[in-house]
Amino acid sequence: MITVALTKGRLFKDFIKYINEQGLSQYTEALEDEGRSLYTEINNIRFIFAKGKDVPLYVESGVADLGIAGLDILVEDPADVLNVSALPFGECRLAIAGPPGIQKIEKVATSFTEISFRYFTEQKQDVEILHLHGSVELAPILGLSDAIVDIVQTGTTLKENGLIEYDKIMDIQARLIANKQTFYTKEEEIYNFIKQLGVF
Repeated sequence: MITVALTKGRLFKDFIKYINEQGLSQYTEALEDEGRSLYTEINNIRFIFAKGKDVPLYVESGVADLGIAGLDILVEDPADVLNVSALPFGECRLAIAGPPGIQKIEKVATSFTEISFRYFTEQKQDVEILHLHGSVELAPILGLSDAIVDIVQTGTTLKENGLIEYDKIMDIQARLIANKQTFYTKEEEIYNFIKQLGVF
């Protein structure tokens, strides 16, 4: 048996859509079950459901053999895992946004503090970075920060909150990651699952 760590939310919906397109209905029916617990087993594969930021840790520790995580998470907090392949879903971007007419950015609110620090350092901009865990769009609206660094997919949330995008920091997509040991000790099982996904 192999264990695959999945993240909840938008990336999970993209994964379900993708495997549906691959004709893997045996997985989607079980994964979409509203009554599912924190894990489910299908055809000798255990899927566990975790917060996005926790997926790399589960894989690094060997609790999961494979994981699906956004590139943003892997760059923000690098884990000792094999970055096996890009996946053809989960496309979005990490961007700087704020109210129209910003002349100078001095304070930025974000949950991506490491990526933001590196970006502004490279730009030679002296910026105070405020770490928030969610709803960062509130920060410039309430005057806590001048701008935010956050995930942008369609831009709808920004528009709804009167914010505009100023600059793109990086493109993001889903990545398939693997535990460094079990990728080889469970090579046949892992390869068979990866092949089903159409990655190779």
